[in-house]
Amino acid sequence: MFVNRRSWYRSMNIEDKELEQFRRSQRRKDIIKNITIVFLLILLALTFFSRTIMNLTLPQVATHIVSEGEVSPRIRGQGTAEVDDPFSVTVAQARTIKSVAVRQDQKVKRGDVLYYLEDSESEELRNARQELDDQKANFTKRLFDGTLSDSDITRMRAGNYRSDDELQSELASINRRYERANREKAAADAAYEKLLAEEDDSEPSSSTPVEEEVPDDDVAVAAKKTNTGIDAPEDASEGTTDDDPTRRKKSKYQKKLEKANIRKIDADLALAEITAEKEKVINSISAELELKGIQDAITKAEAKVERLEKEEIGATITAPVDGTVTSLSYGAGETTSADSPVAIIRLAGKSLTVSFSVTKEQAQKLKVGDEAKPQNPWEYEDDFKAVLRQIAADSSDPKNQRLLKFEITSSSVTAGDSVQLQLAESTKSYDLVVPNSAVRTDANGKFVLVLQTRQSPLGNRYVAMREDVKVLAKDDSNTAISGAIGAYTFVITTSNKSVKSGDQVRLADEEERTEE
Repeated sequence: MFVNRRSWYRSMNIEDKELEQFRRSQRRKDIIKNITIVFLLILLALTFFSRTIMNLTLPQVATHIVSEGEVSPRIRGQGTAEVDDPFSVTVAQARTIKSVAVRQDQKVKRGDVLYYLEDSESEELRNARQELDDQKANFTKRLFDGTLSDSDITRMRAGNYRSDDELQSELASINRRYERANREKAAADAAYEKLLAEEDDSEPSSSTPVEEEVPDDDVAVAAKKTNTGIDAPEDASEGTTDDDPTRRKKSKYQKKLEKANIRKIDADLALAEITAEKEKVINSISAELELKGIQDAITKAEAKVERLEKEEIGATITAPVDGTVTSLSYGAGETTSADSPVAIIRLAGKSLTVSFSVTKEQAQKLKVGDEAKPQNPWEYEDDFKAVLRQIAADSSDPKNQRLLKFEITSSSVTAGDSVQLQLAESTKSYDLVVPNSAVRTDANGKFVLVLQTRQSPLGNRYVAMREDVKVLAKDDSNTAISGAIGAYTFVITTSNKSVKSGDQVRLADEEERTEE
């Protein structure tokens, strides 16, 4: 019985092991089956929602249909309000401002006080008087510097100056005399050197007698003065009965040499005298010309002092005309500049003007009398009015640009304000009109991104494709274009990511593809 029980337990253990193995096998199969089911479910879900998942990664775009429409272009510009033909109040002298009597934009009458001035002489008048005193001192100093003769000093103090022709004649005369003296000195030196050379050869030449050379008149007169009281050399043969031919010949040569030497000395003295006289004449002419220039400067300085004394204003600067003060250049304590505007007055009845430049093509669409509106109307009162008064070539580019000048009437605008204006051109209809945001620009020009639809097993796909266009007109909202696209084509206006030609995109709302 014990043996049977052991056998029974052994058989039972074998059955339990087989059962456990069976159970493990079943669990493994269940896991594989469940994993397979989950995988298939995921694959099925991905298949059904692949388009949605893909769309989440694509750029989202908004579109607009190309259609016929109207465009009303506007011309815009900005300029500074200026006084038309303003009156500049100036003072001829620099004065110190004590106080300002008016304020900007205040209306004034002729004679109303604009500034009160410090009670002092103007700097210009003080400088002019100092300049006059300096010129007079220079004149006196030059007159008595020892260059001029007493007669010349008396003559010039009386204001009698020789003309340029007279000075030229005197200078030419002394130059001629100087040249003659130079020639005489050269001739005397040459004759003397020639005789010396003959003595060296012991054969004095008589082919060119020295006695035959006659000096110029001026040199002869000078020689006569210098030789007064000098005895002529005695004849070496006088009182002798020496008939030696050689001695007589030598005595004759000595006489010639002495005469040539006297002539040479006389020529040197005459040249020195004329040279000194020439220098004196030149110094006299130079001094007279300089004194004449100083006298002219004195005359001008006296006239300037007289003019400034007449122009010397009192203790105020007054308005010379009726109008509105648009600008005050100085404040209390400041010093005015001579001939610089101290105030600008807009004459009564004159308006403010604003000017800006536009292209020649834009200007051709306008005419004088057109009204402009402010770009920021909320900043102005209801009385704002801007009328085009002039169309002229712009000096900076007269070929391509035109300058528009508007007359401004407004209680809200003062001189110096910046005014932004806009004018509407005539409205025109165009076949292809798109929103401004649909037109893009790159290095190749203007273009739009057209939305193309492509069929797929999972539905429609949308692709952006480039189409080059030409802009015909543009206003604040729309742009008229021309190009290889037709009406009722969808173009991309905005996107949440950068989009280029060939990119696949998704629509923000497919219903937006209907015409707005």
